[in-house]
Amino acid sequence: MSKPMVFYYARNACSIAPHIALEEVGAEFEARCVDLTAGEQLSPGFLAVNPAGRVPALVMEERTVTEVPALLTYIASLKTGAGLIPAVSSIEHARCFEWLAFLSSSVHVAYAQFRRPHRFVSQDFACVHALVEQGRRNTIALYREVERRLGDEWAAGNAYSIADMYLVPFHGWSWRLDFDIEAECPKWSAIVERVLDRDAVRRVLARENSHEAEAQTVAASFAR
Repeated sequence: MSKPMVFYYARNACSIAPHIALEEVGAEFEARCVDLTAGEQLSPGFLAVNPAGRVPALVMEERTVTEVPALLTYIASLKTGAGLIPAVSSIEHARCFEWLAFLSSSVHVAYAQFRRPHRFVSQDFACVHALVEQGRRNTIALYREVERRLGDEWAAGNAYSIADMYLVPFHGWSWRLDFDIEAECPKWSAIVERVLDRDAVRRVLARENSHEAEAQTVAASFAR
């Protein structure tokens, strides 16, 4: 009998998107919280899972897959009847993967410039504050572009998809930007509100906001 998948996530991170997907398809998996504030992503135990020291990571039969677009695509394929990826050869299919690419390669990179500037420059870089401020401006411009690209239904068309899941974390990070996303991005906000109202997403939020004992258990397993 094969072992259940092990999913490594962090609270308030982009990992919430594949976490939602796992619940949506009814996958059997073990969820392990990685405490980023405590630096657990840099522990030897987690680096053995993902040498990049980042979440999410999904371990299947001792093989690890990382990166949100890859995980969303794989997880959705586990239950094609859930319809989380639009039909192949449809414009909605193209739009879905356009969103995954845009969010991962443009929006997330700009947000990292704002939030994690030392991924781009050394710790002693003299103009780090200017880099951070430009990252904030770049991110806000891209948030407005997200809103411009959205229609009145779901991200990729008239049906819920993995693209909508990926919109959730970025929306949740907007408070750090001094940006009123509810006022400036009403279509995006409406999509996120509908996503958060789904039963699968409620289960994810309950897990990610549950006892700290879970994080302590994971930390102890890394130390072994």
